[in-house]
Amino acid sequence: MDIKDMIEIGGKLEIVIKRDSQEDTKGYSMVQDITSEGELVITQPMRDGIPVVIRLNDTLRVFFFQEESCFAFDGKPIERFKIENANMISIRQISPIEKVQRRQFYRLRIVLPVNLKLLDVKGDAPIIKSYSIDISGNGLRLNIDEKLDINSMIECNIELSAEETLTIRGKVVRVALDDKYADKYDIGISFVDIPRKVQDRIVKFIFDKQRELINKGFI
Repeated sequence: MDIKDMIEIGGKLEIVIKRDSQEDTKGYSMVQDITSEGELVITQPMRDGIPVVIRLNDTLRVFFFQEESCFAFDGKPIERFKIENANMISIRQISPIEKVQRRQFYRLRIVLPVNLKLLDVKGDAPIIKSYSIDISGNGLRLNIDEKLDINSMIECNIELSAEETLTIRGKVVRVALDDKYADKYDIGISFVDIPRKVQDRIVKFIFDKQRELINKGFI
């Protein structure tokens, strides 16, 4: 796959900066030009409105989207410069472009209404109202008023919109006090036996929201 055939000027990129003994840093950028040698000229990546610094000795992982597919390649920063006071970086592709299957593991921070029902109790269990902190194709984190037991089985009714609610079985895999509110809990849920069709719907929802946020410059 040729980079000139895959990426357009004005296309949005996700840049992951890898440095030895440090946690990966992520930012979002836009393609300004593609040179005759196939190098990308991009704006300095940003994250939450803050510039993300790229050093010339950094190793980069560059992600981009086409339709509903995600692609990636390794890149090497070649030069940093300015165009009309805008910081630019040229990047050389150093690995083949490959299609990556990572979207089901991407966690989108979003607040969604989620109603829970404990499946381990006898009789009619009460409905527990909560809100999501983030969601992926494999599970979600919740902000909830009451403590749940690890390994509890629950039914999650996740309201993606006013017109669409998904019902999924899950297991409690993490319980912690909320960092901000002492009377609330941060609960991690892992989906159990989720149908492929339902997981694909969550992944598409996350993909659409992520692309919307990138296009608006929010991430």
